[in-house]
Parts: sequence; C-alpha cells; structure tokens
Amino acid sequence: MLSQGQTGPIASTGNGVQVALRAGQLGDQIVSELHGRYYEQTYRKNVFHSFHQGVALPLVGTAMTGAILWNGSSTVNLVLLKVSLQVTVTSATMTGVAIARLSGQVSAPTTVTAATASGNNFINGSAPAGTAYNIGTVAGTPTLMFPILHNTAAIGTTGVDSVVMDFEGSIVVPPQSLICLAALGAASAAAAATIGLMWEEVPV
Repeated sequence: MLSQGQTGPIASTGNGVQVALRAGQLGDQIVSELHGRYYEQTYRKNVFHSFHQGVALPLVGTAMTGAILWNGSSTVNLVLLKVSLQVTVTSATMTGVAIARLSGQVSAPTTVTAATASGNNFINGSAPAGTAYNIGTVAGTPTLMFPILHNTAAIGTTGVDSVVMDFEGSIVVPPQSLICLAALGAASAAAAATIGLMWEEVPV
C-alpha cells in the first residue's frame, strides 16, 4: 500500500477539510500526540497497575518477595510500561535492584501473598489478566535482566532512594512467564521497599 504525504508545512485548516499527510524529507510521517501517551489504551481499559508496600527484596531464587507479576492467561501478553521503587529502610549490603524474568511458570506460584493492591488504571475497569504478588515460590530461579536502582548504605541519613522508570513497552511477559524484582549484592532489610508496576495487556 502506498501512503503519500506532503513535505514542508501545511497551512492551518478548518474542520472537515481533507489535507495531505505531513511528511519529513526522509519519507517519515510527522505526527503529534492528541492526548497523554497512555490515554488511548487506558481509556480502552487495557492498562493496569500493582502496588507492593513494605516488602523485602531477596537475591534471585525460587522464594521471591517484593513484586512478582505472573501471566497465567493464554490470551494476552503483559507489556511492561513503568516500574516505581522506593527503598525506605537502610539496607547496607544491598547494592541495587534489578528486574528478573522466568519462563515456564505454567501454574501460579505457590505460598503466595497477593499484592497490596492491583487494578485497572481506568477507575472501576475490569480486573487484570496478569496476577501480582508480594510473595511467591516460583518454578525456577529467575534470570537477572535489567538494573533499575543503585542503593546506598547512607540512605538512613541522606533520604529515600527512589526511581520511576519508563520501559515504554520494551519488556513483554508472554503467557506462562513472569517478571519480578530482585536485590543485587545482598537481600534488603525487612519491609525495606515500596514498589509499583504498570503494564498494558495486549492480545497474543
């Protein structure tokens, strides 16, 4: 299919007037966002969140705590949008926090505690297909994937280490897999972290 556009500026027009698509000199289409980045999918009730308050972060292993997001659906992929994390209790030997991944999680993790809260970003929208936990025993040892936070032992005197990271859909959790957060260096202190996840659910 040929999609033709016009390079250079296009004059302001009134409602109902058909105009050529705006194009750059390299054939790129010029667009602008009408709403916020996530508005369309949130309005369609496809964006979800989980909240994990006062949790510990372990090294990777089968017994994970902190934030676990499992895709037990066969119909959607979980597409990670954002991760937010605060370390509020001094954890002197934990040098950082990373995202880890695990495939082959056919059934739900065992010995679980549900996330502190989870739901649809469209207030009163439907529940997510993905399941979020504060605690769970998983089917194998997750593989470290992406560092998101450096931690310092001086946190008790310098303030709260905090990060909000936008993954822009670059991590996809397919059915029968999960992601979780894990400590680097050593486990955190008890109840040291507060975590938020935000994801989109897209048909497979």
